[in-house]
Amino acid sequence: MISDVRRRNAWAGAIIADAIASAHLDDRDGALATRLVYGVVSAQGTLDEALDRYLSRPSRVHPAVRDVLRLAAYELLFARTPARAVVHEAVESARHIQPSSAGMTNAVLRRLATDAPSFPWGDPRREPDALARATGHPLWLVELLVSEIGWDAAHAFLNASLAPAPTYLAHNPFAGSLDDLLAELQAVGGAPELCSPLGCVRADVPRAALRSPAMARGACVSVDAAAQVIASLASPPPGGVAVDCATGRGTKTLLMQADAVRCGSAARIVAADINASKVKRLQERMAFLGVPGVDARVADLTDMRAIETLGGQSSADVVLLDAPCSNLGTLRRHPERTWRITPRDIDTLARLGQLMLETASRLVRPGGFVVYSTCTVTQRENTDVIEAFLSSETGTRFVTSPVGERLPEEWRHCVTSQGWFQSLPAPGGPDGHFAAMLWCVR
Repeated sequence: MISDVRRRNAWAGAIIADAIASAHLDDRDGALATRLVYGVVSAQGTLDEALDRYLSRPSRVHPAVRDVLRLAAYELLFARTPARAVVHEAVESARHIQPSSAGMTNAVLRRLATDAPSFPWGDPRREPDALARATGHPLWLVELLVSEIGWDAAHAFLNASLAPAPTYLAHNPFAGSLDDLLAELQAVGGAPELCSPLGCVRADVPRAALRSPAMARGACVSVDAAAQVIASLASPPPGGVAVDCATGRGTKTLLMQADAVRCGSAARIVAADINASKVKRLQERMAFLGVPGVDARVADLTDMRAIETLGGQSSADVVLLDAPCSNLGTLRRHPERTWRITPRDIDTLARLGQLMLETASRLVRPGGFVVYSTCTVTQRENTDVIEAFLSSETGTRFVTSPVGERLPEEWRHCVTSQGWFQSLPAPGGPDGHFAAMLWCVR
């Protein structure tokens, strides 16, 4: 599985799910495989740094043997598995791939095992490089987090990114009642628990819930609790008009319409994506979930011509722009991003978000509002984008609308000093998401 992620440059979650299904692993073995693969992928750079200390020619190591070494290093440094078993299994795996590499594998891992008790080779409470090694993150990211959110918050963020992500579900009211959903999840052992916001369910036995008949028939969808909060901020007025500018699979589209219906009547929601095949899948998914009033369209928000495609200037009551971002708030769900993202990517994505916001804002009528959201925590992609927009000519039509009064009590600790929403990953809690509400005053 680790080699598949590397070769295909793929999402680890999809690779793991396919492998578990084809190998018919039970829940216990499937959970172990998931933990190991996610662990190796998320800490890949740290593992390579550790291994390269003992390799005479790091660049000459066979890629598949390198994967074997990474897995063994993860078990020694992070899982603290007894060295004897780890080294023996790794040597046999390397011999199967490339017989000549067995001796090298044995020597490298024995030396690493000797030094493993002192890992991360420094004090992670005071030294950024030791903290980076201890949590398996790039040093540049650790230094960025420390500078922007402080040492304690950065430490908590990084540790949370190592922990398994909790499973949150959102009730689909177009496929049955919430009581029926809870009963179905309870019946299959999903251990459901109602939480905030409205319609959010935490499943403490994820595999049972995700394989349940309720999930199969669309009575619920899997989506982080903080993402559900953001969708509630973009709730359109009953009978109003909303635009979901970068809709993807349409999960927030579903939640926006569910809120409108709960408040009185369905809104008209224009759901857009730049990718035509995604828009086709979106249409199919909305039909399957029974979501009314969704008009799916292909549109490129970096092009002002998208304004006419999406209904025209000043046509919408609410616009949601869930902007492309570095996804740093969801690393525990997508660990392969940890070592793929670069500082340059963050700057590029911030400029893209600002360009898309310029277009999206023109869709809003006076008295309406834009919700700009991301699933990241960087100042460059969040605060800087909003402040630059509000300082622009287009932005003079908008003011910040503080989100606090629209949030359930349980979420008000996530309100920033500017009145925006920012959650940070927490062990057993929601992911890192950002949102700003911008009210169009003229």
